[in-house]
Amino acid sequence: MTETLGQYLRTLREQNKLSTRDVEKRTGITTSQLSRLECNITRTPSPKALKKLALFYNIKLIELFQKAGYLEPEDMDTYMETCFRGIEKLNQEEKKQIQNQIDYLIFQHEKEREDTNDL
Repeated sequence: MTETLGQYLRTLREQNKLSTRDVEKRTGITTSQLSRLECNITRTPSPKALKKLALFYNIKLIELFQKAGYLEPEDMDTYMETCFRGIEKLNQEEKKQIQNQIDYLIFQHEKEREDTNDL
């Protein structure tokens, strides 16, 4: 079963040991709005509210847009095709291999940065 937007937001808030009031103070999203989001009563949250929450929780906005139903997997495929010319010709396994390479490069950069900071 796929986690709903509301479940995801509640989990984020609880993992950060925050009350709905804490989130309201930092984002301007009222406790009642947040509660309706977390209980899946609000079916179409505003993109503006999602952006505030993404910034606050330090997560990718695109994740929230997908969970809110604003973006479908096909939308992401189309977006990726514009970023990476020819990617539509690759199968899922090939795309996964490329992602693994990207993850490795990021890991290497972070390691180099840590080594530099240790000096």
